[in-house]
Amino acid sequence: MMSLTQKLSENIISYILKEQLMPGDKLPNESILSEKLDAGRSSIREAMKLLESRNIVTIRQGSGTYIAHTPGVVEDPLGFTFIEDKRKLVMDLMEVRFLMEPGIAAMAATHADENDIKKISALCNEVESLIRSNSSHAEKDIEFHTAIAMSSKNSLGTTIFLLLIAI
Repeated sequence: MMSLTQKLSENIISYILKEQLMPGDKLPNESILSEKLDAGRSSIREAMKLLESRNIVTIRQGSGTYIAHTPGVVEDPLGFTFIEDKRKLVMDLMEVRFLMEPGIAAMAATHADENDIKKISALCNEVESLIRSNSSHAEKDIEFHTAIAMSSKNSLGTTIFLLLIAI
């Protein structure tokens, strides 16, 4: 039998899916979720802690709760910590990314809807602007590639690709 915390965490996941929230998107605050899910704020807080432990959300004190950049993926799922030659590991990861990226982009080109295209275009413009002004663009670049991957509508391919760009 599921505990209240587990049940609420499943309800929050259903809410995330229903609202089509993307990695990096902010969730409503505790009081709003409490109202929507008909649960107490302390129960919502406990469910969020459970979701954070499963890397589905990221809780930022004073800022809010956000969808994790690689939802549901633990810190080191492939055991990279135990690979000694980090330089070779980075090169191997880049090669795999270069193998996957064209396929993900092709799927996105086929499956993206109007909102996906607008988001990708806006992020592309933001990244270009940051590059032109010699500003740090790494975070926006990851958002851009995440939007492309999500637009592919292939959940497994997206998860694997997001693992590669998050490392």
